[in-house]
Amino acid sequence: MPGIRIRLIGLLLALLSLPLQAEVQLFAWERPPLVQQGADGRGAGLVPELAAELFRRAETSYQLRFMPLQRALKQVQQQPNSCVLLVERQQEREPSYVWIGPVLISRLGLYARADDNLQLLSLEHARGLSILSHQGSGAGEYLQGAGLQVLYSNNEALNLSMLQRQRARLWATSSAVARARAVNPPLREVLPFLTLMEDIACHPQLDAPLLQRLQTELRQMYVEGWVQALYQRYDVSLY
Repeated sequence: MPGIRIRLIGLLLALLSLPLQAEVQLFAWERPPLVQQGADGRGAGLVPELAAELFRRAETSYQLRFMPLQRALKQVQQQPNSCVLLVERQQEREPSYVWIGPVLISRLGLYARADDNLQLLSLEHARGLSILSHQGSGAGEYLQGAGLQVLYSNNEALNLSMLQRQRARLWATSSAVARARAVNPPLREVLPFLTLMEDIACHPQLDAPLLQRLQTELRQMYVEGWVQALYQRYDVSLY
């Protein structure tokens, strides 16, 4: 009996010495219908719903907080065990994070009001026009790199408002976001110009077994058709 007691105590001490899986900090930025903050302050929309199921399957707790995209990206670079929901993957960003995906492949375009008869054959024809974009968005960076004039904000709803008030003639955003805006008549796509993959971006030193577990569970969600059903429910195309 004493020997059994000693072995049990040793096992208990060994279990207590194992590192506990820290709660993951998830940062999100509003981008309806993909990501938005509900009236109760909690996450709502397609991506928070996907994240909730993913972390449930991975048996990992998390806390979701909303903040501007640029701030969220900087926060994740400084804070281990943290991720940003839905980040456009760009070559210069790849080594700064580890990625969980695929989540979405977005077609980015230039959108105008329905009553604006503006026609563009290429981005070159947009020179001299102000283009609205979200701060930290690959769309804005791409357009600015092409020598175009980009006006940034931290809120897509503000960009829509500025477009409607004719503060600018064009808004650079994804087809999913443009379609989701309750505008009558709907916005008009003037020119599609870029396709980007958008995934969950995490601190490069995120716990390796956790990262593998999350990636494995996401793949399983695809195999089961869970992700496809979610996108259908939100009337959003995965591709």
